[in-house]
Amino acid sequence: MLLGDGTPITDVYLQVRINSDQLVMRGLMKCLLEAEALNPGQVLDQGFIRDFTTGYPELVETLNKTSWADIEEASGVTKAQIQEAASLVARHKKIITCWAMGLTQQKNGVYTIQEIVNLHFMKGAVGIPGAGLCPVRGHSNVQGDRTMGIWERPTDTFLDSLAKEFNFEPPREYGFDVVEAVKALHDGRVKVFMAMGGNLLSACSDTEFVAEGMRKLRLSVHVTPKLNRGHLVNGEMALLLPCKTRIDIDMQKSGQQFMTCENSMGVVSMSKGVLEPISDQMLSEVAIVCGIALATLGERSTVDWVGCTENYDLIREYVARTIPGFEDFNQKVRHPGGFYLPNGPGSETSPPKTPRPTSPVRPWKSTPSSPASW
Repeated sequence: MLLGDGTPITDVYLQVRINSDQLVMRGLMKCLLEAEALNPGQVLDQGFIRDFTTGYPELVETLNKTSWADIEEASGVTKAQIQEAASLVARHKKIITCWAMGLTQQKNGVYTIQEIVNLHFMKGAVGIPGAGLCPVRGHSNVQGDRTMGIWERPTDTFLDSLAKEFNFEPPREYGFDVVEAVKALHDGRVKVFMAMGGNLLSACSDTEFVAEGMRKLRLSVHVTPKLNRGHLVNGEMALLLPCKTRIDIDMQKSGQQFMTCENSMGVVSMSKGVLEPISDQMLSEVAIVCGIALATLGERSTVDWVGCTENYDLIREYVARTIPGFEDFNQKVRHPGGFYLPNGPGSETSPPKTPRPTSPVRPWKSTPSSPASW
């Protein structure tokens, strides 16, 4: 703006008060209902609503019961402003709605996203080219973690698959999400913290609260490619294990290795390093994790940890046999551009209907022989 007029990036901008997006979405849908009444069959996709949705009359009843006075008072946005935005939506069927943490990290985040989905269903703007719902999920590594089951509430289907492949019974109790983990640190219920990269201290909103919890730890372990502030706050013992990054050339016994990453659209692709590591002593994250597993589990594990270190294709073979959508993983990921994960109307990542109990925090056991180290 200082150098010129700037580039317009919006046609309509609504300054919505925090946690009132749900009501604004209802306002948009109220406008669509009014436009449909004046132009039957020209605004809403009645065929889609009839064939692919349920509960539409209840939605209409809810919208009719939501007053414009409530919408304006809660959101700080006027009816005229919402009507201006709705006029754009009404004229188009190819609509893409994107959202990120601005919606998910608020008290009514789930309900707001439900209203976004309702709006798309009213327009039939789902499952066609150029239209759909687009949650911006963050860093590709984070997305891949969730796909690989790194979640505090793994499904029974996923755990059963692990049990069958690796011949062990995985824990069935729920773990902690980030907020509960931070509380457990602060309460002294967690004595060991291990991080694969990241910076929990600075990423969380209350830095001092997290730091107080970190200082109560018996042991903290950071596997990391670079230093950050979080490494400076520890309890009794701390290990800092430097590792290669994704852009480092990763040479193992079978040759140069590659990782995979998943983008916001569910595309899994190859990621191969191109830079020489800063030291020939630098280990990869895979080598560090496999080494810890070998030292800890020994012959109790059926996993070929040495083989996984020497050739990452073996890891992908394990994945192909345990996670739906990754069949022929090694072959598909080598195709130019990677491959799409299945993303049907039914999600296998939904938690079971009967919640499992929260995982008990196991006490730290110290012995004289323990090392100091739709």
